[in-house]
Amino acid sequence: MKLSLLAFLFASVSARTVSKQNAAKVLSNARRLEDANNGDDAAEEEEYAFLMNYKLKMRSCVSGESVVDPETGEYDYNAIVFRLCPASDDCEDESVNGCSEGYGDYIVGLNKFVEAYMEDQGENMQQDDNFNVEEYAECREYENENDDGNGNQYYIGPACTEDGTDVMLQLFSDEACQYVPEDVTFEDISNGWSMPYGDGGLVSNYCTGCAGYDDDGNYELKEMCEQLYENSAGKCETEMETFSYNGRQEGYCERILELLPAPSGGGMVGWIIFIAVGAVMIGYVVWSKQKKTTGSASEGLMA
Repeated sequence: MKLSLLAFLFASVSARTVSKQNAAKVLSNARRLEDANNGDDAAEEEEYAFLMNYKLKMRSCVSGESVVDPETGEYDYNAIVFRLCPASDDCEDESVNGCSEGYGDYIVGLNKFVEAYMEDQGENMQQDDNFNVEEYAECREYENENDDGNGNQYYIGPACTEDGTDVMLQLFSDEACQYVPEDVTFEDISNGWSMPYGDGGLVSNYCTGCAGYDDDGNYELKEMCEQLYENSAGKCETEMETFSYNGRQEGYCERILELLPAPSGGGMVGWIIFIAVGAVMIGYVVWSKQKKTTGSASEGLMA
């Protein structure tokens, strides 16, 4: 059972050596400290309350983009760009962007993103009896009796899929999970088991509400959204209508834009083909009319 600060301080003072006046002073100081702590918690809740108005949507997984966690100073060598879309509007699961107005964009370390996601999902994560997925929310040594025959140690951690649209688990040869072994696969060192989430799907790219009901039926802010907002290495909130009382954060807008995949050229190619076909058809119609006019004029001369 967790003791309150007030009860702890009072219990730590011997009644035999403290006068009533001193005891009253101790209790008074303890109350002030406890009130201050409660005030800090209330201020933090108020600071992030605006996040309850949004849904979170993963936009892109960027390999090789080093980011620094502003809370811990730790480096992550891959990044996630995610968007907060207004919960009052329809956040589109199938859309890469999720929404087109009233949003904020953020960049956070891949490991931090996966860790927060797994903590939020809990029992919803697909499990394998031979493999505890939650252990590898961040880069971690793979403990197994088998190896590659040379006694080499391997590691498992989150990684971006090649197209940057999904997150998978990957086998690595170094403790920072940067280098993929060329001649050894996970099946080689795991008695032929396949890597769970080896092709992607480790985290959902659907829209996820930042507020929900807890086990007691209280509607509250999800810890996942608060953690990811705090740990974001860069923010772009130019389009947001509801934001922290500290104001919109806009110092990372250009960099986030650079990290997003280039728009698909399919639509542009389609327009080019459409215009080209249209031009040919118009040219044919003009040529056909000119031919008829020329033919009529020639027939008149011959007559």
